[in-house]
Amino acid sequence: MLPKSVMPRARRLAAIITKIRTAMTQPFDRSAPSTPLPLHHELHRAARFWPTEAAGHDGEDTLPALQLGGILVFVYLDSESAELRVSIDLDTVDQRLVRHDDPDETVPMHITVQGGTVFRA
Repeated sequence: MLPKSVMPRARRLAAIITKIRTAMTQPFDRSAPSTPLPLHHELHRAARFWPTEAAGHDGEDTLPALQLGGILVFVYLDSESAELRVSIDLDTVDQRLVRHDDPDETVPMHITVQGGTVFRA
């Protein structure tokens, strides 16, 4: 028998263990949240990194890329000049990112290097 002073703590611990066991036996709800996420949260969560794969479809090595909102951003070292190259492919951009009020239907961009803006459109 436990001393009287320990009994409340033992009951509390038993209640916590029961809650944990109950939670572990419940199926995890993977449904969409009840409130939609802001666009940037949705796209950030869906972002993917595509590593280099040897011998791609054209026999060449593919380049590493980050995919965000249908945009592919390739960052690689040029094999001839050893320059760092950044290439942005907008062919499959999510239409929610396109500025439709612009006649050219551009995607707003802000590119920085070491914190300094080098391109903004």
